[in-house]
Amino acid sequence: MSASRGILMPGRWHAHSMRTLVAHTTFGSGRRAISLKSLFTPSPPSDMVHGSSGKKQRILVKPNDLFHPLSKSPVKEMREKGALIQQHGCCTTCVKETTAAGKPATREPKFECPDCGYPTHCSEPHWKQDTTHKEELCGHLREANEDEHDLRSGRTLREFEFPSAQLPEIVVNLSSWDSYLYTRSFTNINSNRAMRHVSKVLTYPVTIGSVLHQYSPFVLSSGLTPEGLKSMTALRTTIKEHDLARSEKELAMQQMPLRVFVLGARAEAMLPPHLYLQLAYLLPNSPVHVYFVGPECIPAADEARSTIVVSSRLVLKYHKSYFHDAIWNFAPFDPYTDVFFMFSPGIGHPRARPGWQPTVEKLLETKCAVFATGFHERDMQADVRALREDFSDKMDWLLEPRENPFASLKRDFGIRNLREWAISNWGIYGFRGKRYEVQRQE
Repeated sequence: MSASRGILMPGRWHAHSMRTLVAHTTFGSGRRAISLKSLFTPSPPSDMVHGSSGKKQRILVKPNDLFHPLSKSPVKEMREKGALIQQHGCCTTCVKETTAAGKPATREPKFECPDCGYPTHCSEPHWKQDTTHKEELCGHLREANEDEHDLRSGRTLREFEFPSAQLPEIVVNLSSWDSYLYTRSFTNINSNRAMRHVSKVLTYPVTIGSVLHQYSPFVLSSGLTPEGLKSMTALRTTIKEHDLARSEKELAMQQMPLRVFVLGARAEAMLPPHLYLQLAYLLPNSPVHVYFVGPECIPAADEARSTIVVSSRLVLKYHKSYFHDAIWNFAPFDPYTDVFFMFSPGIGHPRARPGWQPTVEKLLETKCAVFATGFHERDMQADVRALREDFSDKMDWLLEPRENPFASLKRDFGIRNLREWAISNWGIYGFRGKRYEVQRQE
């Protein structure tokens, strides 16, 4: 199910109460390495200012001075990241050239682009030759440079102060990030940069919630198939019963929790548990149990806890194993209460495909809805193609492959090749094991 790990971007924590966030997903070799450590903890900086609470804050990078070449950055982690790219990356102009032996000439990118601050080429002449970099990549790298410096600047990250439960009379709009953040009263998000920061971590719980919610953006006119409508009606019937149980004691005693299984869990399992309260707030009357399952599933820094009770209606459970090996820990399954998610699983990658096949076999046997994402269109289509080739006669499509309105707004770039980028949960699709078999008679 998993391929080899990539190179982690370095980062540091300053409190044991925070959990390490590291995501492993696929680039050219089956995984990409993304560090989320910077989202909540800055490096020890130099200047001191007084925050709104009266406590002193250490400010390293000022809001109006976020751009710095990586090698000259005041943030240690950014300098280390630049050194990693220089050590393990390649000059994209050199890649196009060949040596006398007919092999690609891949020299280390020692020259830093003055516009984006990343080491992109081996020399200034090669940088000037590369018009593709200037037209397609440089602006995104500049944005990533400033975002990373902002996260590590030492300022108080007000955008991560999330709202609590929604008032019953206020309806959540799930058509886009803008409408969701507005109707959920995320009042501290006042810039595109803040939206990118927040979407990076909320893409996982909000993607789950947007699929299950009664006002889901995925409807018959937007990619949902008739079979998908049947599966979603079953799940929403259970959610409606949870709503009715508020006033019906008999129903309250009989209600079963909604079980959300996240397979191949990596970054999504390592997020601070309180972030998943945003999922619980979208389903305010439903008891939700989220099961993170996968060989890279790490529940906490010490890996000691397997269950975390976040609230009276939200429980997170961690199983560090393959789903097809641990399936009997979760059986039996019910399409009315159980749903599966796989975030950027890489099913179509040659290294990961054999490992996913037994898991998908078991998934189809449950007859429960399965939703998966990809980090760009090519990745998603590779997974869909693999599913069609391996299981076309055993599955029904619930949601046609399409862009996810709650994808991360931030691009992540590969250390080895800056032209390889990923957007968490860029696309989404859904499937399920066939509920019946139709045989054509001549």
